[in-house]
Amino acid sequence: MGQLAARTQARRVSAAVVDVRNLGTLGGAVSQAKAVNRQGHVVGTSQDALGRTRAFVWRDGAGMVDLSPLGGVHTSANDINDLGAIAGGGDTGFGEFHAYLLSDETSFDLGTLGGGESEALALNRLAHIVGRGRISGGGARHAWLVSEPGRMVDLGTLGGASSVAHDVSDRSEVVGLAETNAGQAHAFLWTATQGMRDLGAPGGVASMALAVNNRTEIVGGSGHACLWRALDGSVDLGTLGGRTSCAYDINDLGYIVGVSQTGATDTRGQPVSHAFLRAPQGEGDGEGGTMLDLGTLGGAHSAAAAVSEESGGMLWVAGHSHDADGRVRAVLWSVCLR
Repeated sequence: MGQLAARTQARRVSAAVVDVRNLGTLGGAVSQAKAVNRQGHVVGTSQDALGRTRAFVWRDGAGMVDLSPLGGVHTSANDINDLGAIAGGGDTGFGEFHAYLLSDETSFDLGTLGGGESEALALNRLAHIVGRGRISGGGARHAWLVSEPGRMVDLGTLGGASSVAHDVSDRSEVVGLAETNAGQAHAFLWTATQGMRDLGAPGGVASMALAVNNRTEIVGGSGHACLWRALDGSVDLGTLGGRTSCAYDINDLGYIVGVSQTGATDTRGQPVSHAFLRAPQGEGDGEGGTMLDLGTLGGAHSAAAAVSEESGGMLWVAGHSHDADGRVRAVLWSVCLR
């Protein structure tokens, strides 16, 4: 089925949460899921019994496993593609924190932009990797792209000091946020032919782009969750009833996940925020789509960080939630498209 036909089919179905699963921890108090692939394999970070922050991969049947990618104390796992390659960052054991690619059980140190710090935040199916890293002299962090081994390319900024790349499509289109020459943080789209393009700040002075799919549909936030498309420009995706929201991921069918305030308050008087899944909307349909509250593990708050591509009529959504005792746990929602 072609992308357009698949997209049309997706708009004719509704989504229902089948299950929300607590993925546990590596023995510590907190865990958070950052990404999930089509197979339902999840990566993220968890505290271990010693209080260290550790990268993990979770698979059904095997549970949560410490990845130990670079042999250091603190590690992160931020993305996993459908081939099982994982990107993140970790201590090198020599006082630096480096981006890595973990593929076929082999870890590759991706180096830095000249400073002592880098972290991989996303990768595509081709294992092109993006992230952030300190430039020479230990100053600002810049967005970077690695599309071939041993070559980390500085993507620059929008005229300001810093930038960060949050996602990369299979067409090597990169999105993120960068400082302008006025010192404001703006969402950007970078391509090899056009360089870094400012997407503006539809909600005010600041914006960020957090994900891009293979249709160059971009999501992020500018006060409210935003969708940027060539036909519509920026589209305000609304909220679950509260004041603010932010979109963290979008798949090729156009399903969007993120977090939104609901309008309620918790026992401390703080705004309640819940994970959401938003159904696709049609081309030129700026008001379409439905935001579905994904709920929690019994606590007040949750957030959805990533959504998989469709597989067998199912989507996987990864994130974190407070349980009934207020503990933060990595979670996996299974969603049936019907």
